[in-house]
Amino acid sequence: MSGHTPPPRISADEIRVTAEMARLLLSESDIPKLSDELSAILAYASSLAEVDVTDVPPMTHAVPDHCRLRGDVIEPHISRDAALRNAPQRESAYFAVPAVFAGSDEGFDSEG
Repeated sequence: MSGHTPPPRISADEIRVTAEMARLLLSESDIPKLSDELSAILAYASSLAEVDVTDVPPMTHAVPDHCRLRGDVIEPHISRDAALRNAPQRESAYFAVPAVFAGSDEGFDSEG
């Protein structure tokens, strides 16, 4: 590694404060192990900053993702009468649906 200073270790006090903010219950015996593990994670993440990615193109996936997409084709539309032909209930030239807003007494009756 080329002169990159490692991140400082996470102190026991930082772990206590973070655990309290996250509402985690930790015993005092857990803190040294967590300090070691979290410090190792930060050191690894810091080492990633040293990787030369100059010639690496940006990507969204680690492997090529060749999704086949359907063409953006405009389908012929159907008439309003054809669309409403199979509607369970209709009101004039519209689909009739039960009210969904609280306090509204407009809806289908219990018999459908």
